[in-house]
Amino acid sequence: MDRRSRRPELNYYQQNRDFVARTVESRLEKNIFPKGGSIRIWHNEQTDGFEAHWHRTLEVIVPIENCYDAVIDQVSYHIVPGDILFIPPRAMHTLIAPESGARFICLFNVEIFDSLRDYVSMQTLLKNPLLISEATHGQLYGDVYSDFVQIWTEYFGDADYYEFSIYSRLLHIFSLLGRHSISTLQPFPELSPDRRRIYYERLGRALDYISKHYTESITLEDAAVISGFSKYHFSRLFKEYMNCNFYDYLTDLRIRSAQAMLAANELPITEVALLSGFSSISTFNRTFRQKNGCTPGEYRTLFSGRQQYSPAYGDLR
Repeated sequence: MDRRSRRPELNYYQQNRDFVARTVESRLEKNIFPKGGSIRIWHNEQTDGFEAHWHRTLEVIVPIENCYDAVIDQVSYHIVPGDILFIPPRAMHTLIAPESGARFICLFNVEIFDSLRDYVSMQTLLKNPLLISEATHGQLYGDVYSDFVQIWTEYFGDADYYEFSIYSRLLHIFSLLGRHSISTLQPFPELSPDRRRIYYERLGRALDYISKHYTESITLEDAAVISGFSKYHFSRLFKEYMNCNFYDYLTDLRIRSAQAMLAANELPITEVALLSGFSSISTFNRTFRQKNGCTPGEYRTLFSGRQQYSPAYGDLR
């Protein structure tokens, strides 16, 4: 199916008439959204790419005419017309444009979802880039693409309450992705649907607790009590449900918190470690290097722009 034939005929320039220029400081892109808004969508036809940068927003790129390339956290992605690429918030990325073509570049403030319990699981699902295509995702791809067509129509149509409508579509996309993930992993296949729903609810309570207290000295036993399962039962169920064990999940939350602080401010690294939930600087340094392939200090240097970043290869020079 040629998804490009479903592209709406809209005025792609009027909605972004407020835009003056990009604001990038130490590779951090700021002032992305219209005044008072939290969504920005471009029908982009530029032949120049974007050097290594990051921002706190979720970015989604959908090529319409010709291909597009992205280097995200040193991994290259080649996306063809119709593909949907999700770039997580705070991911360092370089965009490489072809000599001609067009694509939609969608930017969303997703921090407004932080209070939603299910968004904890979605953050885990979208912690890495996600590439969806018709060949790899079948019906899911069709449903997600249809939602994006409606998002573009709402945004460029400048309809009343368009942000409400767009966020409702984005939430629907998240629910589709979450349910697809669960159905793919198929946790608890031996249980009845009603029993599975109870397990999801109880594990969801534990995930909510972890998201609110991960900077504290919480344990597997604490989360198990919140879920109502025994420690050993909870440990097994958590791994089956989240596809990782409790302590790996907890460590990932702490590392992402540390990454945000390292990129955004000049707090001493020891303070970043403690504020992120690590009990010692040695544990923090060792764990951070294992997860990111660099020390916290090197990570801060990268985000401050004091080293060169190769858009072709995604390496430090």
